[in-house]
Amino acid sequence: MNHVFRRFLALLLLSVLLLPLISAQEQSNEWEENNVFVWEYQFESGFISTSPLFTGEEILIRTSGNSGPAVTAFDLDGEILWQRVNNHSTNNDMSPLLHVSAGQGVCGSWPEMVLVGWTDGRIEALLPSNGELFWSAQSEVAGWGVTGEFALDDEFVIVPTRKGVGQYCLADGEQQWWSQTGLAWRNGVEVVETGYFLGDESGTLWHVDREGETISYPLGLGKIRHAPLFSDAGLLVHAQAPSSSTVVVVDVSDGSVSQQFPAGSSPAKPSLRGSFLVTGDSSSVQIFSCTTLCASVAEVPFHTNGELRWLDDEIILAPSNTPDSNWGMFTFDGLDNLTLTSLDVGIYGYGTAAPLQFVDDEKVFTVFGNDQALLRVFSRAADEEAQPQPQPAADFDWGIQGLIFIMFLLIGSSTILFLNGKIEWFFRTSSLFFLLLFLLILPDLSSQWSKAFDEQFPADAVNEQWNDQWPEAWMDTQIVIIEIDGEEQVIGGLTGHETVYSLTQDACEQLGFELGVELTEIGYYIESINGIEANGWEYFTDGSKGVVSVDSASIQSSAIVRWTPV
Repeated sequence: MNHVFRRFLALLLLSVLLLPLISAQEQSNEWEENNVFVWEYQFESGFISTSPLFTGEEILIRTSGNSGPAVTAFDLDGEILWQRVNNHSTNNDMSPLLHVSAGQGVCGSWPEMVLVGWTDGRIEALLPSNGELFWSAQSEVAGWGVTGEFALDDEFVIVPTRKGVGQYCLADGEQQWWSQTGLAWRNGVEVVETGYFLGDESGTLWHVDREGETISYPLGLGKIRHAPLFSDAGLLVHAQAPSSSTVVVVDVSDGSVSQQFPAGSSPAKPSLRGSFLVTGDSSSVQIFSCTTLCASVAEVPFHTNGELRWLDDEIILAPSNTPDSNWGMFTFDGLDNLTLTSLDVGIYGYGTAAPLQFVDDEKVFTVFGNDQALLRVFSRAADEEAQPQPQPAADFDWGIQGLIFIMFLLIGSSTILFLNGKIEWFFRTSSLFFLLLFLLILPDLSSQWSKAFDEQFPADAVNEQWNDQWPEAWMDTQIVIIEIDGEEQVIGGLTGHETVYSLTQDACEQLGFELGVELTEIGYYIESINGIEANGWEYFTDGSKGVVSVDSASIQSSAIVRWTPV
């Protein structure tokens, strides 16, 4: 009996010893097997906050950030064809690019073009072949100009502006009318039979007919930061509250809410395909079936706050807006089964832009980009089966293979020693096995550490210059600069703070400024300083724009933090 028990323990120990070796082997999913890396491009600054656009010849990328908001065109080999920079715009250019086919109408004719909305209020029509300006129009500006999504309606483009919506001719950009709605941010327009629907920051849904006449429907459920989506069940809206959100179904005839579903904080931009609605937030991705009514049919835990993209009836791609995130690929069976596969595409960190996928020359291209300002392109054969691409033969590493062979010898020896009751020698051989295992995985550990270090301390971070007019006592201390009414209010000599939030609290107290703070599920955000709300506040740490909540933003002992009203 003792012999049988010993053999059972030996098998158990053998399994335990093999488990780390098996786990150490890299597991690839079907997408990563079928797709191969083609090329990448690292922008000097900024971030990619909206999905790339393919015009049939060019891949267009919108970048925004610390300087030089731009639209950049690449060919399929990764060569830059042209770039359109708007130095007069701010650094929050998040209106998605819109591709327009050539056509004609009452206003005249127009060629193939790409429409761009800038936060300085400018609307531009660019020729995708060379980036030349076809026409330009100026819309109203209230802190920001255009941040929302355009919509096409026959020969017109419908543009959501900061405080309203306008109708413009595609032929020449002439404004036909502009109607005031409510203060909005990153909203969009849905075209329906009776006109247009859009939302605003107060949670009001607006209907605008084709003559510009407006009707308001105060939903009172939170901010509407996407284009409402028209379905058989009604108008679909995902409203954002401070620490939660609500998916609602609205009757288009009278603006009444017929259904509502609670959801998590910071909702993503929902997407509709047929009768299926996909939504996302900081907690999960959810699928709704919307026919005569909407019903939740599937849900998977996942953190996303950006654009959601249906690739086909079964596949959805979404960015994960977290410090160390990848992308999520969701497979939906059309019933109630939603499965998640994590995609490692070599770009990590915060991001809200959905990937782009298109077919060209019997190849399927997928384009990824996020707040790291890194663009990466993958491709696979455009066959229905999506067979794995042939991989180049890897060089045979005799050292690694020999190390693995020795490890298996040690496993066998350890098992024999244990069966023979030689426990001391069993532990010696087992220890040697784990030592060799550590040596085997050490390169991967080093690589991961290097990646994490680079993300935490980016090479392109620049220090804000020391002002010679500041007191010498402020040298090597923490300094806060607050821009109010065009003037800089500066306080230095602060010490001991570990986060932007703590430092800002101390600075405002010493300056006699009241600090308005909003608590969300992902941290603290500054709403107002000294009673000034503006259109929001943004901070810079040693010259680098802040991308996380102020209580999560760590600082050095000699940091310079700048607060700027938007």
